[in-house]
Amino acid sequence: MKKILTILLGFSCAAVLYFGQSHWNQRIEAAPKEAAEQKITNRQKDLYGQLLAHSSKWPAPAIEQFKKALDDKRPFKVLFVGSPAIGSATEGTFPIVRDQLIQTFGQKNMQVSIKTYPLTSTQFIAANKQKEIAEAHADLIVIEPFILLNNGEVLVEKTLDDLTLLMNGIKAKNPKTTFILQPSYPVYKAMIYPSQVDVLRKYAEEKHLTYLNHWTAWPDPNTVALKEYLLPDMSAPSEKGNQVWSHYLIKYFTDK
Repeated sequence: MKKILTILLGFSCAAVLYFGQSHWNQRIEAAPKEAAEQKITNRQKDLYGQLLAHSSKWPAPAIEQFKKALDDKRPFKVLFVGSPAIGSATEGTFPIVRDQLIQTFGQKNMQVSIKTYPLTSTQFIAANKQKEIAEAHADLIVIEPFILLNNGEVLVEKTLDDLTLLMNGIKAKNPKTTFILQPSYPVYKAMIYPSQVDVLRKYAEEKHLTYLNHWTAWPDPNTVALKEYLLPDMSAPSEKGNQVWSHYLIKYFTDK
């Protein structure tokens, strides 16, 4: 009986040693993999923090939507809307801004697009173009509300009514969309236009909307210096004007 117990005890010790050694070997083999996975996780956390740091100046609801887009691993959609003054996919201010945003946030994390219309705000609403904007399902929409095209055609009060209709039409379809307003480019020695832009700024304040006052980056509109920043007929910004406008927007959207 003692011999049997001794043999059983020997087998038990051998088994404990064997399984203990196997477990230890597995731990040693898994350690590099776990370390690599931890490094990946840490890099992802660092990247997440960097992306949020670049978005720090955005409206709070847009930041929350951006966080959700990152968590859902989908691109955050930014849409620029307005008159042709803001550029096109290949010319003007927009492509400079778009390229810098994609470079900063990454193509997987951000989609930047543009929709422009050579219309007054009243023509825009009459054509129900707000439905087209809503169908883009953008998380953040930057609106230049046709204020320069409206000059001499549409009263500023009507411009603001049209802007409200535009945003309400989009909100009805996409309640979580955030809006940012910006004026068109300044014009040399304009008389009424600057006061209309100032009314737009006050409207943004009253509605608690972010207003990108890029005019502060341009030369004084009443000085000859502004002419270098516009085409000779003042129909659009010159290369200098596009650079000033786009750099202002890039600084805001990337906090660089």
